[in-house]
Amino acid sequence: MRETARAERQRATQRALYERFAAGSSSPPTPLAAPSAPELSGLGYYQLLPVDPGAPAADGGAAAPPDPEYIPAAVPAPGDPQAQAQPAPADDLVPPADQLPGEDGKKQRRRRTKRRRNLVMLAVVLVFALVVAGSVLTVKSVLKQFNPDDYPGPGGEAVEFTVQDGWGVQVISRKLEELDVVSDDKLFARAVEESTAASKVIHPGNYLLKKQMRAADAAVELINNKPDKVFYVALKANLRMPAALEEIAKGSGLQLSELAKLAEQPAKFGLPAGVENLEGWLHPGEYRFALDTSAHQVLQTLVDATKKSLKAAGEDDLARGYRALKIASIMQAEATPNDYAAVAGAIENRLHKDNTQTHGLLQVDSAVIYGLDRYSLQFSAQERADASNAYNTYVHPGLPPTPIGSPSDDAIKAAVNPAQNNYYYWVTVNTQTGETKFAATYPEHQQNQTEFRAWCAQNSDVCQ
Repeated sequence: MRETARAERQRATQRALYERFAAGSSSPPTPLAAPSAPELSGLGYYQLLPVDPGAPAADGGAAAPPDPEYIPAAVPAPGDPQAQAQPAPADDLVPPADQLPGEDGKKQRRRRTKRRRNLVMLAVVLVFALVVAGSVLTVKSVLKQFNPDDYPGPGGEAVEFTVQDGWGVQVISRKLEELDVVSDDKLFARAVEESTAASKVIHPGNYLLKKQMRAADAAVELINNKPDKVFYVALKANLRMPAALEEIAKGSGLQLSELAKLAEQPAKFGLPAGVENLEGWLHPGEYRFALDTSAHQVLQTLVDATKKSLKAAGEDDLARGYRALKIASIMQAEATPNDYAAVAGAIENRLHKDNTQTHGLLQVDSAVIYGLDRYSLQFSAQERADASNAYNTYVHPGLPPTPIGSPSDDAIKAAVNPAQNNYYYWVTVNTQTGETKFAATYPEHQQNQTEFRAWCAQNSDVCQ
């Protein structure tokens, strides 16, 4: 009972102190109950005071031996000077809100517990999200290994693929992936497995494929397709007729002499009078022919492709088409695709009867070197003045006798549909980037030529 009473007195004392310091009141303090036994509080409101050994004991007996104990500090009376000088309670004497007794402390403790719980839950959610994201990426990576993406097709650059004796589907698949014919070797192997062909044998030999083909398309080209059944011909744009005939002979096994003889007889291919040979008519592209295709049939296929290109550009008349081929071949040799239409307009301006700049002369180097049977753009002043060269457009007005190469579809389209402009001159000032500058007068053109010569001086290995 004594311990219970003492505890009650201690709590009453503490509450009184809290109320006074919290309110900052200077009114006389409420008398405090004297402690019945040594007490200790960690709140900083008690001071260690020695016990007077001479003071009588509460029961009238002798005082107990001095023993240090904590008792409440004396509170000055209202009129005491010490009370006036005593500083206001410092903030650090006020206990934290969550340590306050009663309902306020409980609320603060609940709030702090709730915040901690929310932080823990947020951390758990974040960790879970990271784990899920990592798992998704891992699953996608694994799935892609088993289900790789296929190329959309139909393919791009031509590539020759050789199947050697003893190669199975697995080896062929890896080689096709290395050449970038298919996106993944597994896709090709699957395409071969799913093929409905009666025989799934891939015979040794050379095949003409394309880069970035659909796996199924590559399988169709290779499965049970003996290379000796067909031959392939691939011609580049701007290829001159003799070089084109050599490529055809190489790919087909046809006699070059027979091809050259036929190329000098354009009437046999349905071309109008005035066409001297098949120069310009051997359309660039990739072709496949049956093994027994004749030389005439091969050349006719290429000529028909050029006719088709002219018609697509808007020219049905083959005589006017021949003129367009000459202009297109010059553009193919001297300009980039972005400049084709502008160069075509400048050529038409030079060919106009009222031309006071070049007086009907085309003055194009590409035609001159064609007549010299060279590919270098450099030629001497004597060669520039040589009238015996029928392709010397510095001497002979108008267009050259024939095209000077095989133009592409883009060049043909620009020649049939030239841009309207007032240019008479153009020069590519950087042959590596294809940058071309145009001019309406010769002095402007001379400035552009100076820029080109300066570039050539710094790139002598290119300007030969």
